[in-house]
Amino acid sequence: MKVQIILAGIGGQGILFLSKILAELGLRSGLDVIGSEIHGMSQRGGSVIAHLKLGKFSSPLIREGAADFLYVLEINEGYRALPFLKQGGVIFANLSEREEFNEKILNHLKKGKIVIKKYDANLAASQVGLLRSSNVALIGYSVGTGLVRFRYSDVKEVIVSLSRQGDVNLNLKALEAGWKEGKLHSKDLWRKATS
Repeated sequence: MKVQIILAGIGGQGILFLSKILAELGLRSGLDVIGSEIHGMSQRGGSVIAHLKLGKFSSPLIREGAADFLYVLEINEGYRALPFLKQGGVIFANLSEREEFNEKILNHLKKGKIVIKKYDANLAASQVGLLRSSNVALIGYSVGTGLVRFRYSDVKEVIVSLSRQGDVNLNLKALEAGWKEGKLHSKDLWRKATS
């Protein structure tokens, strides 16, 4: 298996923590893992993007048009990262009910057969009491859809091992909330594929 993942957001959203979770999941699956992070003024809400490759690769950076998955924690950073996605790639976007990619971008993505999975991870995280766990809710959502091939039980173990001690229980609640919502969306995908 070879997988290339881009994670895009702003400082304080936990892009690097999300990258560590996915890297650890790759290692537990017996895959080689290499990656790179590019920081703007991350302490002040600046741009943060992470490149992660799982499998046999020789360099850490992902070229444009090659990423299998794009995790978007902030919509404007998502726009900047879209060129990295390959045809048929998947976007997991942390977007509220009111937020949406603009129509021109949506048409472009449709032509590229790119799947957009929208989930309000901020809302889910705030409901469990830890807004900064929106990154964890988003990964739970992605695993729940079945489009990302990691086991939920493995994700839980990794969350426990990597979380700050005081955040473990809330991160697990955020993970479960995202996973349950992803499972609902996976049923929708199955219905569309069979109708």
